[in-house]
Amino acid sequence: MKKMSIGLRMILMIGCCGALAIFSSTISKSPILPIFAAELGASGTQIGLIASMSTIPGILISYIAGDMADRYGYKKILIASLLIFASAPFLYLVVQDPMQLGAARFYHGFATAAFGPVAMATIAAFSGKNTGQNLSIYSSATMVGRALAPMVGGSAYEFGGHVSVYLIAGVAGILALALAFWFFRKPGETEDKSAAKITKDQTEKVSFFKKLWGLLSYKPLLFVGILDACVYFAYGAFEMIFPLYAKQLNMSSGLIGTLLSIQLVGVILLKPFFGRASDKLGRLPMMITGLLVCAVSFFLVAAVKSVYILAPLIILYGLGFALITASTSALAADVAKDGAKGASLGILSTLMDVGQTLGPPVIGGISDTYSYTAGISVLGVVLLLAALSCVIWHLKRKTVKA
Repeated sequence: MKKMSIGLRMILMIGCCGALAIFSSTISKSPILPIFAAELGASGTQIGLIASMSTIPGILISYIAGDMADRYGYKKILIASLLIFASAPFLYLVVQDPMQLGAARFYHGFATAAFGPVAMATIAAFSGKNTGQNLSIYSSATMVGRALAPMVGGSAYEFGGHVSVYLIAGVAGILALALAFWFFRKPGETEDKSAAKITKDQTEKVSFFKKLWGLLSYKPLLFVGILDACVYFAYGAFEMIFPLYAKQLNMSSGLIGTLLSIQLVGVILLKPFFGRASDKLGRLPMMITGLLVCAVSFFLVAAVKSVYILAPLIILYGLGFALITASTSALAADVAKDGAKGASLGILSTLMDVGQTLGPPVIGGISDTYSYTAGISVLGVVLLLAALSCVIWHLKRKTVKA
């Protein structure tokens, strides 16, 4: 009973820290980043590269962070990532050109690269048979921060420019760090009891690179990671391109931020239910449905020009995104090998960041060459192909089982 109580408190703490940290990270980029970069003289392709700079650290260290959590526990890694969340926003206040803005984004990216996979691995370790549900509850908590950020950021930018936005981001990051320090103030009560810690003896017998190669060559995990890469390719690109597309339609920064926040309302409210459904009904059917919903949403967004029609379409996209992400992390945890939950989720996060890194510059380049409408349409094609691949894999699995 006592262990369960500690587990529930741990999940609650990680959820609250995640909400504040993701709010801080998201308000730093949505909707202000492409607008701020354009003011500094960046082109469409450069804006895409700047947006991608924060995801490169995820490619570099997400696996390392997850593997370290498997070997040594989660506390120090969580605290280190929150220190970056608390300090990075203040760098934007001294930015003078696009290159400096890219450097600030690169440093900021180390925070989410370490925090995300370790937080999910810790929650999965405490969850038992409710992995999908608990990971979705955590994700919904972070989505509260992600949903509020564009609306607050757009309004703050209109009121006080980029300075006010990044000051708000800094305060949120400091609050997340303070909460973690407060929770870990009594070492005895918050002893690291994750599954990763329990299997420490196992993980120390496996070399770093042998373990990495074993996970990368493990087809179920690799397939889930590639699907996640496609999803975040589209997510990162749309987050970058939509403010510019909406500006072309003469929307205000406040309205753009509100629309970007609206897409996450359904995610916050329904993702825990979707996670519970994936525990009972299976991960792949939920992912296929979500991919199709997102693809259709992008095709329709590219075809309409009215804000009154865009709002429900963006909500629909948010619901599809919730269906997908309620299943991907849980599926990665399901297929993780013993003693490798953190590393497996680190691999998932790495591949996700590969997609999110490539999305903005690729779609930014397409939009520069053709149009924003063409760029958004390409996102629909990417997710449609991902859905088809998922269907084929699902049918193969059913055939093998039969």
